[in-house]
Amino acid sequence: METKTCKECGRELELSSFKKTRWGGVCNVCNQCSAKKRTETKQLFLIKEREKGLEQYTPRELMEELAKRGYKGKLTFTRVEEIDITNF
Repeated sequence: METKTCKECGRELELSSFKKTRWGGVCNVCNQCSAKKRTETKQLFLIKEREKGLEQYTPRELMEELAKRGYKGKLTFTRVEEIDITNF
C-alpha cells in the first residue's frame, strides 16, 4: 500500500486520503487539511462581508449600528490619526 506525506500536517497517509489531480497524480495536501482550509477561508470571507462598510461610521454611529445587528458586550476601538510635522 502506497503512502504520501501531507505538506500541511506532516502525517504519512494512504494515497486514498489525497484528492487526485486532473493530470493523474495526487495533491500535496490531504483531504482533511483541504477541508479545514476551505472552512477557514469561507469563515474569513463571511466575516469580511458581514463587517463590510463599518469603517464609514463614527464611533457613536458604529455602536448604534452594531447594537442593531445584535452584537452584545464591550466595544474597544483605537483611533489612528496622521499628523504631518514636516512644516514645523
